[in-house]
Amino acid sequence: MWCVYFLACVLLPICVPVPETAVVLWGTRQIGSLGAFFFGVTGSVLGLMFMYSLSSLIAHHILKGRKESRQLAWFMQLTGRYRVWILGVLLIVPLVSDEVLCAGSAFLKIPLPQFLKIGIIAKVISIGMIAFSGFLGNLCGLRRWQMIAVELLFMFLASAVLQHFCKKGEAKLSCKNSY
Repeated sequence: MWCVYFLACVLLPICVPVPETAVVLWGTRQIGSLGAFFFGVTGSVLGLMFMYSLSSLIAHHILKGRKESRQLAWFMQLTGRYRVWILGVLLIVPLVSDEVLCAGSAFLKIPLPQFLKIGIIAKVISIGMIAFSGFLGNLCGLRRWQMIAVELLFMFLASAVLQHFCKKGEAKLSCKNSY
């Protein structure tokens, strides 16, 4: 059963139009919280990596035109320094599908290693919240709304950590470019 769950998690960011929550809850019931967490994060990150790579190839061909390049530059300026933070939050909170986020990241030219860091942290949080929320809520005696508040706190802390690490990476990059 873990093979089916793992494959579903790999395909989620690529082509499966089912919410991540439903798949992880199903996996939690079938293989337990720890297995659902481990295979869910691993599968989702592999799927994100594949979809990002595919989107990068497509973006390269699309962005050959001047009009699209100007529009992309405008969008990059619009999102500015917060695009990494926005990406992290959107990978955790299911407002936009992972397929769109992978494609958007490729168009915004977020480097694959940086995208994977964001993806790993975001998937650990989102899948972890789903897989362990029932167990942790019962263990701590928290009500549903309290558990959601705690999960949101973790989400904001993780986005702050992401922002901190991305600033370090940008500082190193700018130092290398100045020599």
